[in-house]
Amino acid sequence: MKRLRLPAFPGKGAAVNPFIPLLAAAAILSSAPAGADCGSLDELRWLLGEWTADGSKMTFHESWTALGPRNFEGTGIERSKPDGAVKSGEDLRLLEMAGGVYYISMVAHNELPIAFRLTTCAGGVFVFENPAHDFPKRLEYRRDGEDRLAVRVSDGGDKGFTLQFARATAAEEGAATVLAAEDARFAAMIAGDAEAMRNSFADDLSYTHSSGRVESREQLIASIGNGAMRYHAITPAERQVVMLAADAALVRGTGRFEVSAGSQPLDLQIRYLAVYSREQGAWRLRSWQSLRLP
Repeated sequence: MKRLRLPAFPGKGAAVNPFIPLLAAAAILSSAPAGADCGSLDELRWLLGEWTADGSKMTFHESWTALGPRNFEGTGIERSKPDGAVKSGEDLRLLEMAGGVYYISMVAHNELPIAFRLTTCAGGVFVFENPAHDFPKRLEYRRDGEDRLAVRVSDGGDKGFTLQFARATAAEEGAATVLAAEDARFAAMIAGDAEAMRNSFADDLSYTHSSGRVESREQLIASIGNGAMRYHAITPAERQVVMLAADAALVRGTGRFEVSAGSQPLDLQIRYLAVYSREQGAWRLRSWQSLRLP
């Protein structure tokens, strides 16, 4: 499975000073001045929360959280419909500073964040522009009532695309966070990162391998750490999330697991059942049962 690692923005308690030169450059390059009432994030508070857009082969998830009155943190994730695998993602910020509002995007293929200045904010339409950028040059967020949103990504002309978002239900929000936790757990197991695995596994984890061997959390971490079991790649094929309660969920899935048991390489097609519980705000694996498919 391809793993996307996004450069991190400053943490929730960090200052935003590293962005000042970038934002200043974006403001200078902008050909359209900000509207008279486009200097505050207050008009964008309706955007906070979870949004989903349903395509023919992909689903798109956008999430916004207020870190403060002048700083909103966001993420954008594109997932394939068959398996829920992450295909692309970006870290986002909405920042109120220097007399304007800026939309900041960080994606894996750009070394630096890209800034777009809010130039239009009237009638439920919010336009962010950066004419100096190759593509996109213009992001248009068009509000449609309380629970619908159209996002147009374009070059400022005819080239571009539009995503139709709806505010996510509680069940959709929960399923998205469970799959994100599972992806992070898979990545930790492939990397052999003991600390990340401890953060992903519940203390009372019961992990049943497709061979029938059962391991506890510490036994599994030790097996991966000493090379008795290595995970080289995990590629989900299908995944279904069932929310059992606000803090309990299960995932029924199938996938390809490329592993090594000692010196023996194995290429396995697996059906699995994973049970997760949310502890202190984080989803952790409590039970894993897997069956090798022919």
